[in-house]
Amino acid sequence: MKKSKLLSIRKMSAVLLVFTLAAGTLLAACSNNSPNNTTSGSNVNNKTTNNTGNKPDDQKNGNGTGTAQQEEPTPISIMTTFFGAEPPGPDNVIVKEIEKRTNTKLNITWVSPNSYNEKVNVTLASGDIPDLTLIGDNFAPNVRTMAEQGAFWELESYIKDYPSLSEYPKEAWDNSRYQDGKIYGVPRVRGLDGGMVSVRKDWLDKLKLPVPKTMDDLYNVMKAFTNDDPDGNGKKDTVGLVGSIGSDGLGLGSFAPIVNTFQNANDGWKIDGSGKLVNMITDKSTRDALAWLSKAYKEGLIHSDFATLKNTQAREAVMAGKAGIAFEAASAAWVMTEGIRATNPSGDMLPLVSLTGPSGIPYIGKNVGYNGIFVIPKTVSEEKMKKILSFLDFGASAEGYELGSYGFKDIHFTKDGDFYVQTEQAKKDIVSTSAIGQIFTRYDKYAYAKAPNVPADYYNRNKGIIDEIGKVSVSNPSFGLYSETWTKYRNDLLKKVTDLQVKIMLGTESLDKWDAFTKELASDPNWNKSLEELNSAYNKKAGK
Repeated sequence: MKKSKLLSIRKMSAVLLVFTLAAGTLLAACSNNSPNNTTSGSNVNNKTTNNTGNKPDDQKNGNGTGTAQQEEPTPISIMTTFFGAEPPGPDNVIVKEIEKRTNTKLNITWVSPNSYNEKVNVTLASGDIPDLTLIGDNFAPNVRTMAEQGAFWELESYIKDYPSLSEYPKEAWDNSRYQDGKIYGVPRVRGLDGGMVSVRKDWLDKLKLPVPKTMDDLYNVMKAFTNDDPDGNGKKDTVGLVGSIGSDGLGLGSFAPIVNTFQNANDGWKIDGSGKLVNMITDKSTRDALAWLSKAYKEGLIHSDFATLKNTQAREAVMAGKAGIAFEAASAAWVMTEGIRATNPSGDMLPLVSLTGPSGIPYIGKNVGYNGIFVIPKTVSEEKMKKILSFLDFGASAEGYELGSYGFKDIHFTKDGDFYVQTEQAKKDIVSTSAIGQIFTRYDKYAYAKAPNVPADYYNRNKGIIDEIGKVSVSNPSFGLYSETWTKYRNDLLKKVTDLQVKIMLGTESLDKWDAFTKELASDPNWNKSLEELNSAYNKKAGK
């Protein structure tokens, strides 16, 4: 990198050492994305080589003799994470093949997810940033500041030239956009629609109940699952709903979608009729949701230990046939179904498309469409930046994604419909979505329809459900917005909110306490200043 630019970045980064990089959740999100049948011939130099190794005419030398002249490979340094026992080495067969097809020389720094965010923080502060770096939380204060001060390439004007990256959904790009309206990285793309709640379909059929569509329907199903012996063993040993509270204390975990359904707001945020960004904590709909949850718990329709259960324990209750409703993604619905079928072959957790609350509008939340972004520092030249985008574009193509995530057909995998079946050789060669598949990502609308061992009939039903979810799912309009006051104030407030909400569910505090809390909150200067700043950020991002 150029010395002057390096010093500039280091000088700026020294100031940023006071910030803490907010940890982005770097989940592997085993999407098992299945590529379509198209292939991409793009490589890092926007030139193609056919399977025989012949060079295109534009790579012949200038004397007209037709002698091929190969352009030097582009060196690319990369920092990313991996999920598994060990990452692939530089001589890995797939790494070498990717280098060959993209005409690159890769220098990949693989970092364990357990220490990844700390490593990113140190690397950004040093100013000695790799050519391509995965950032878990692109809206962390230090990352945001570096982006807005010009540390990374702004990419929007270039993306149109890369067909596979251009196929990423608009929502993923927009959600990665900063409030200055700019895009400073390539999203590690993920599915947008994943489901919200699943219900024991075989229990519904046994009790002759329709699939619930409203919160009132769901309440009635919870009551029947608790009191009407859905498993037919003659005992009152089942419960309607099981879930867990988020371990960070910043939300209601499994029960948050219930509150959001009453609010008709993703994560409690929505745009009101006047075009203003509002948070629904102080809205009557939140109180109504707490009344619903409190009543359900008092009547024994919610697992008695929800406040202390872990997510894995909540799933185990479903798989053991002790609970019939869980707020989980569609992919987890199959995991629970498979567990149920170990002892009950007819067991079936059915993901619901949506639920309708008092507003009369069907609700289900939409995901942000990505998990982290890859940034390219401005110390990289524009010419090389374009070659790096070509490298990522190859990885987002059907050909590149399949190679990076699954390897060579009939050596590392076989195909069973839309699914890849890994061979033992793939394990030996460290070929998986958990390694190169964290760099090469391809959008799959049906990512959450899949799960290990899911049968074709269940998968196809999930695909249809996700199609329907996509017609009604609601985005979070506050995502990525920055308010200095909200950043300082948010965690303490949300912990107080969650603590009180859990106590109301348990019946140890009354709704009168909630009324007093929200009345006080409505006049809190930090709350009101946060809303003002976030609205200003929303308007700026929207170009108003």
